[in-house]
Amino acid sequence: MLEKLVNRVLLVNDDGFDAPGIKLLQEVAKKIAHEVWVVAPAIDQSGVSCSVSLKTPFRVVQRGKQEFAVYGTPADCSLFAIKYLMANNLPNLVLSGINNGSNVGFETVLSGTVGAAMMAMTLGIPAIALSQLTSEDNQPTDWSCAKHHAQTVIAKLLSLPSAQNICFNVNFPACTAQQIKGLKITKQGNSDVSRFMVIPTQDPEGNDYFWFRAKRNLQILDDNKELDAANANFIAITPLGYERTDYAFYEKLLNTSNL
Repeated sequence: MLEKLVNRVLLVNDDGFDAPGIKLLQEVAKKIAHEVWVVAPAIDQSGVSCSVSLKTPFRVVQRGKQEFAVYGTPADCSLFAIKYLMANNLPNLVLSGINNGSNVGFETVLSGTVGAAMMAMTLGIPAIALSQLTSEDNQPTDWSCAKHHAQTVIAKLLSLPSAQNICFNVNFPACTAQQIKGLKITKQGNSDVSRFMVIPTQDPEGNDYFWFRAKRNLQILDDNKELDAANANFIAITPLGYERTDYAFYEKLLNTSNL
C-alpha cells in the first residue's frame, strides 16, 4: 500500500456539494490522505470570488461522515471548516474544485474555486485550486485529463518547498489525458474583459432581466499565460497571492514629487 502524502485534507468547491468535479476530487483525495473532509456549498456559488457572509447567517447540513453542505459561499466553507469544524484538528491541505470550466486570467478574480483556496491560504493552510477546461461549444465536459493527472500534479506541488501566503491555481486542458504535453508554470496574465457582455431578455410576463456572458479573447497570445498554456495542452500551474499591489507603480508614486 502506498504511503499517504498528508494526514487530513479538506475539499471545497464553488459548483456545489453534488457537482461531479468534487466527487472526482474526493476519489483522488482518498488516495493521498488518511482523512478526507468535504465542506462545500449546498448550491452552485460560481463567480462569487472570496466573498464571505458577514451580514447574514448561514445554515449547514451534514450529508455524511465528515461531509457538510453549507448554504453560503466557497470562502464561507473554508472559513467554517478551518475555524470551527476542524479547529482542533486542522487540515494539512485544502483542495478546491475540481471546477467545471476554466479559471484563467480574469476568471481567476471572479472564481469561487480560487476564492476558497485563497481563504484557506490566508488562514495558514496550504491550498490548491483545480479546474477542468471545457470547450466553448456547450459539449459535455471531458473530465479525463483531470481524472488521470490530478493526483500526480498534487503530489508534485506538495513536494515543493512551502511558501508563505501562496496558493496554486491549476487548470487542466480540454484534451484527452494522452494529449497532455506536460506541466507549465504560468502567470495569470493581463485582464481582458472586452468580450464581457450584458445580455438583456424578458421573462414570460414581460419583465426585464439580464445575463452576464463572457468569452475568452484568444487573440492576445503569451506562452507563459494560463490560457495560452492550457490551450496548448499543458497543465497550467500559477502561484497566486492575495497581495495585489503593483510594486513597479508603487515605487514610481513614491518618487513622484507631485504627491
